[in-house]
Amino acid sequence: MHGHDAAFIVELARRVFRGSTQAEQWLKRPNVQLGGRAPRDMLGTADGRRRVEELLAQVDDDDRLGID
Repeated sequence: MHGHDAAFIVELARRVFRGSTQAEQWLKRPNVQLGGRAPRDMLGTADGRRRVEELLAQVDDDDRLGID
């Protein structure tokens, strides 16, 4: 994973979730994989952005495989 900025991560979420409404909901919702923090709250640091990007990649892979 590369060191992308917050805007890139938000756009990636829009692509993964096929729309801004779903992406915004996901970004605001606390996530177990992020220690109960909302993805949007993680975008202020390089490590946080990396973790959110990795999680989005996992969500995208699961979606392609048909895993809920």
